[in-house]
Amino acid sequence: MSQLNPIVFMIIFFGTINIIRMGFLLVGSDIYSLRSHLLKKKRITNKNHYFPSVSVVIPAHNEEKTIIRAIKSVLENTYPKTKLEVIVVDDGSTDNTYRITNLYKKAHGIENITIVKQTSLGKAHALNNGIRNFAKGDLIMCLDSDSMIAKNAIENAVQYFRDPKVKGLSANVKIIDDGTLLNFIQKFEYIVCYQMKRAQTLFNIEYIIGGIGSMFRKEVLEEVGYYDTNTVTEDIDLTMKIIKEGNKKNRVVYGDDVIAYTESCLTVGALIRQRYRWKWGRSQTFFKNIFMFFNTHQKYTKPLTVIYLPFAIYGDIAFFFEPILVGYIFFITILYKDIYTLLSACLVLSFYVLINILAEDTLTIKERLKLIPFTPIMYFLFYVLSFAEYVALIKTLIHLPQLKRTIDEGISSWQHVERSGRLVA
Repeated sequence: MSQLNPIVFMIIFFGTINIIRMGFLLVGSDIYSLRSHLLKKKRITNKNHYFPSVSVVIPAHNEEKTIIRAIKSVLENTYPKTKLEVIVVDDGSTDNTYRITNLYKKAHGIENITIVKQTSLGKAHALNNGIRNFAKGDLIMCLDSDSMIAKNAIENAVQYFRDPKVKGLSANVKIIDDGTLLNFIQKFEYIVCYQMKRAQTLFNIEYIIGGIGSMFRKEVLEEVGYYDTNTVTEDIDLTMKIIKEGNKKNRVVYGDDVIAYTESCLTVGALIRQRYRWKWGRSQTFFKNIFMFFNTHQKYTKPLTVIYLPFAIYGDIAFFFEPILVGYIFFITILYKDIYTLLSACLVLSFYVLINILAEDTLTIKERLKLIPFTPIMYFLFYVLSFAEYVALIKTLIHLPQLKRTIDEGISSWQHVERSGRLVA
C-alpha cells in the first residue's frame, strides 16, 4: 500500500487546510454578526436619517418572463420614492422585454422609470450606458433582470455607506424555491457561500461583489471608468478595479440584511455553463490584476494580497485533485469496509453546513427547521455541484492559452440562462 502514501498525504494536507479555513470563516462570521447587530442597534437610535438618492440600474436581454418582477421589487421598496429612480436598459432583446416594460410603465403611470433601448452590446455596456448617461443618484444599485430584492433592501443597503471608506456593497442573495432537487442543492450552497462573505468583510479580504443587488458610490464608478467590457464577469472585474486602488481606503463589504432573490439554474448543463463563466471570468480578472498577488504595498491589507488572493488559486489546484482523493476514500470504504473514514468526512461537512444554517439570521425558525434535517445528506448532494464545478475547471484549464487573447479582443457577451419566471420568493 506504500504506493498510495502520496494520496494519503494529500488527503491529510488538503483536509487540514480546509478545516482551518472553515474554522477561520466560522469565527469571522460570528464576530461579523455581533458587530453587525451592534451597528444596527446604533442606527436605530440615531435620529439623523440617511437617505441619499439611489438609482437602480437593471440591464436586460430577453427577460420577458422576469423583468416586471424585478421592477416591481424595486418600486415596492420602503425607500422614499422621491429619492429613488429605476433605469431599465434593454440590450437588443428579441423578445417582448422592451414592449412589456413600456406597457407596465404607462399602465401604472410611473414617472421614476427610464427605459433605454440599445443595440446588443453586452451586459457591461448596458450597465455603463444606464449609469453614465441616465443615473442621477449618489448611489447606484445594479440588479439583474431575472432577480428581485426584498422590500427593505435599499433602505438597509444605503446604511453601510455612512462609512466614507465603503465604496461597494454585496447583497445577501438567496435562491427562489422551485421544488426541484437541483434548486434545493443550490439553495444550501448559497446559504453557505454567503455566510463566508461575513468573515471576508470582517477581515477586509473581499474581492467579489456579485451583480445581483450590488450597490456602489457613483463617484467611485466614475473614477475607475465604470465596468470593463473585456471580461465575462464584469462584477468581479469591477470589484478588483475598485480595491486595486487600495482596499484600506476603498472597502467593499457584505450586507447580510440586504436581501436579494434569484432563480437557480434549471439543469446541470446550465449549471456547468454558469460555473464555467464564473471561473473563466475570474481567471481573466486575475490575469489583469496579477500585480496584486503577494503585493505588500501599504495601501493593501496583507490578508488579501498575500493570503486570500493566492489561496483562490490554491483552491483550484486542490480541487483538481479532488476526484482522486474522493475516489480513494470510497475505495478504502469498500475494500476494508471502513465506513468511519467516509462517515467522518460526512460529519465534518454536515456540521459546517448546520452551523451556517443556524448562523443565517435572515432565515426564519420555520425555514431553518425545514433545512436542518437534510444537512447529513448534503455531503453527497453537493457532489452534483462538484461535478459541474469540475467540468468548468477543466474547460477553463483547456482554454487558458487563449486567456490574454480574449481580454485583448474584448470577447464578452450575454450568457443567457433559462429561467422559470416564478413570481414568489
